Amino acid sequence: MKLWSGLGRVLAMASLVVLATGCDPVSGSSVSHEDDPDFARGKNRLARKDLAGAILSFEKAIANNPANAAAHFELALIFYSPSSGEKTDYVAACYHFNRHIALQPDSKHADNIDGFVKVCKKEIAKDIAMAPIPPSEINAIHSLRTQLAKANAENSSLKGQVEMMRGRLNQVGSETANIAVATPEPPLPGTLPPVPGAGARSPSAGIPTRPSYPSATPAGNSGRTHKLQQGESLYAVARRYGIPFAQLKAANPRLMRNSRDLKPGVTVYIPAKRN
Repeated sequence: MKLWSGLGRVLAMASLVVLATGCDPVSGSSVSHEDDPDFARGKNRLARKDLAGAILSFEKAIANNPANAAAHFELALIFYSPSSGEKTDYVAACYHFNRHIALQPDSKHADNIDGFVKVCKKEIAKDIAMAPIPPSEINAIHSLRTQLAKANAENSSLKGQVEMMRGRLNQVGSETANIAVATPEPPLPGTLPPVPGAGARSPSAGIPTRPSYPSATPAGNSGRTHKLQQGESLYAVARRYGIPFAQLKAANPRLMRNSRDLKPGVTVYIPAKRN
């Protein structure tokens, strides 16, 4: 009997507790949430424009009951539209709005909260886009710019060296062409080269001789020369002097062997016009 009596008392006390609370301790109704002492204290402080104190009280109310949707809504409004010139905290406002709707889907503020959340997300995106660049990334960008400037300077220096070498090669080519023009033809087979200061030997001596060359003009031409002008070709020279192109080629075998010698200032021998 005592056992059944004790069990009855426990059930009776549990029933009284349920009737006293009137709701589930986790979810609860908005009335029980607003009756929380910390929530009521937060509302009083908010009425006195004590935002810091109101935030602290509402956060205590949530700590006491994480399902306090009313406290989440009040905090969301404070962070969304602060007074006294304080900066809006869109991240905190978005969090508390979403928690309020998650805990109380049938909230009478649901339509307004949807618009508030969209504004919060838009402003958060702006803050992310305008966020300052970290110092490490700034240093990396500066280093890349320095390396690029150095590479450009080295490239310019290399270009200058290449142009200088081209100039020297052109100069050497011109000197080589002049030397080739002034070089006499080699002696014919069976003859001896002329001896400086010595006259030609008599044919009766039995030794074939060849006279010395007073000039670099090839045999068979008239001694006339022509300096090539800019853009002028051997065809144009042949037409100018009225001689066949084949005859001009024969008088200038060196130029025909190496077309690179055809440059302004090069001497071209003009043969006599054949009848």
